Amino acid sequence: MFEKIWHPEMVQYHILSKKDKEPLNSHYYANTYPDVYAAAERVFGSWGNAIEACGIDYNSVKKYRRWHKQKILDKIRDMHESGESISSKNAQDNFKGLYMATIRRFGNWGTAIQRAGFNYDDVRLRRSMSPEEIKKEVISLYRQGVDMAFTNMRENYQYLLAAAMKKVGDGSWAEARRRCGILINYRIYAQQKRILNNN
Repeated sequence: MFEKIWHPEMVQYHILSKKDKEPLNSHYYANTYPDVYAAAERVFGSWGNAIEACGIDYNSVKKYRRWHKQKILDKIRDMHESGESISSKNAQDNFKGLYMATIRRFGNWGTAIQRAGFNYDDVRLRRSMSPEEIKKEVISLYRQGVDMAFTNMRENYQYLLAAAMKKVGDGSWAEARRRCGILINYRIYAQQKRILNNN
């Protein structure tokens, strides 16, 4: 069986085909594509030279190493807490460094989401919900007697809260509720409950 002969253009094509899809650091490539890595070292003299020959700043490739597992999980939780979508598409589109590091550290985005404490099936399912679908789910919870205060929603229905704020309420949970036809002022309602409980 003949050994594949790698030419510079072939190595460059392989690297560029993985750009923005997989990590390009030497550790990842040496373990995932050892034949390409070895060819790059042989043809270009070093992995860094091969990356630079593709027109990619090698410092931007090395930066993924600074993401350790706990930092990745903390960032995912911060994104969710702030109402940012934690779908893989949003990560790939808007958080490339985080996404690439996650692939390297966890193998795939879904595993990291699970490790961060979220159900990835819910993330994948609800990321495509339309404003009307979100409204229906909010109204359904309200009709079931669920406490629609921000604190309860954040504790028990985080993704729905984030989706409603983003797609229905222009960043506001109170506005999202209003647009769903729920007109109770839950801040006043909570104050009234505290007063009644103290008497």
